[in-house]
Amino acid sequence: MKKLIPLFFILFFIRIFSQEYHFDYSIESQSNQTKPNKEKRISTSFYDSEKNVYLQLTKYDNRLRASIYDKAKHFRHSFKVTETKGSVIFEYTHTNDFSKSKNSSFSKNDIIEVNKIDSLHYEVIAFKNKKKTKRRLRAIVSLEKSKLNYLEIYIEHSKIDEMKNKIKQYLDLTSSNYIVTNIKLDYSDGYSSEISYKITKVDFLLKLPEKLVVKEYNFIGEFQD
Repeated sequence: MKKLIPLFFILFFIRIFSQEYHFDYSIESQSNQTKPNKEKRISTSFYDSEKNVYLQLTKYDNRLRASIYDKAKHFRHSFKVTETKGSVIFEYTHTNDFSKSKNSSFSKNDIIEVNKIDSLHYEVIAFKNKKKTKRRLRAIVSLEKSKLNYLEIYIEHSKIDEMKNKIKQYLDLTSSNYIVTNIKLDYSDGYSSEISYKITKVDFLLKLPEKLVVKEYNFIGEFQD
């Protein structure tokens, strides 16, 4: 996936465009699952720090796809991606609108506790009950000072925004920016993994057509075109 970074220059779209995203950072994540089975996954996403929007590249059955996740508008824009000699071509396919979707019930009633280990390490615990006797997960989140402010915590839980905001309460964001570099994760059901992040500077634009093709989300259909 690294070889894609310098190649985002030749883009194929419909004639007129209504909105563009400027991606200025590349985020490579490596997930090493240790329990119940050993498994390694590497993925690359790109981040628009001005709009707080990211683009995820996914390979499925040797088909490469890209999706722009715009949380503020509850949109996900999907693209076909074709690799050719010296270029990568993006072709817009459709948009999913999640504004009317119901929030997942998974872990929505959990109690979130964040404890400071030191200035760059924080313990995050999600409890299943108010008495805090049943734990769903425990995570150790490692930070690093950076020019970029990127404190996103992408784990399987309904309250990741609350986790992020409680960590922010310990930080002086007026004088320093921080990025998440590592998450050590243990679920009570026996799943354990460690996720590390590598962030680098990039510079490319991606545009949307004036008229969006809005479709109902269908996981299987996402890779059939």
